[in-house]
Amino acid sequence: GPRAARGLAGGNRPVFPGLDLRRRPRMDYNGSMLGKDLIREIDFNALYRAQRRASSFGERTSADWDRRAAGRSRAEADDDYSRAFLKRIDFTDVKTALDVGCGTGNLAIPLARRLRRVDALDFSPGMLRHLEANRKRAGVDNVVVHRLAWTDPWPGVPMADVVVCSRALGVDDLRGALAKLNRKARRRCYATLHAGGSFLGDDVAALLEREIVPRPDYVYAVNVLHQMGIRARVDFIRTAGGLGYATAAAFVASIRWRIGRLSAEETRRLRKFFRALPRAADGARRYRHPFVWALLSWEKTSP
Repeated sequence: GPRAARGLAGGNRPVFPGLDLRRRPRMDYNGSMLGKDLIREIDFNALYRAQRRASSFGERTSADWDRRAAGRSRAEADDDYSRAFLKRIDFTDVKTALDVGCGTGNLAIPLARRLRRVDALDFSPGMLRHLEANRKRAGVDNVVVHRLAWTDPWPGVPMADVVVCSRALGVDDLRGALAKLNRKARRRCYATLHAGGSFLGDDVAALLEREIVPRPDYVYAVNVLHQMGIRARVDFIRTAGGLGYATAAAFVASIRWRIGRLSAEETRRLRKFFRALPRAADGARRYRHPFVWALLSWEKTSP
């Protein structure tokens, strides 16, 4: 049934409906493949969608992100991830930028300091309110805000010399989203996806009474772009992710936000884990763990 199709088989090997992994191409005596180019034949967009739907990390609505906006705004102020992302942008002949999934402005505001205009797009009104407050605090007035989702038409969003999409490709139609970024760019695109597929540290994951089904890895996007005729460059941004939590309840809620309902035993273990975390200067307990983000970049091709 549909639930079985979205589960796992053989440990953590994803099940992809419609793809028979037992069928192999014919091989000649040298072991070389005879027949079609599998990289062209495999529907990586469908595989991405199936893995995303099977993942332990569920869908997020604009209201979900509204509730995270204040914490995200504090955490992203001058963070190492944003600095690393901006350092990798080629600004040659760049005067304008479009930030898709702009959040609270961790990229849009520093981009606005050096460019003529930045268009900032997000579907969360809470994130955009914090972006506006952060923009005013930074003293920049060349950020144009658009409250739009991936699935909306974008006729009022202009093309830009550079298009960036930071950690915002959690979409069902990956190919459509990448094509949308490419169409809006005059010169270059930059997009980050998580490398590894889990948003939990290994120490926290070990406390849970379940197998974590990962989100789709960045490699799907590399292959989708390849099928679109785009040869993306892949770089990696390594950061120590995490936030400060004033209470055990807030820490447990953050884990619940990622993977859904927790058992009583999982909650007990997480509370115990929280009590052993170091305290920061503000009194909150700080949980940090390594993150690796894949930064995909490419020069503009024809639509």
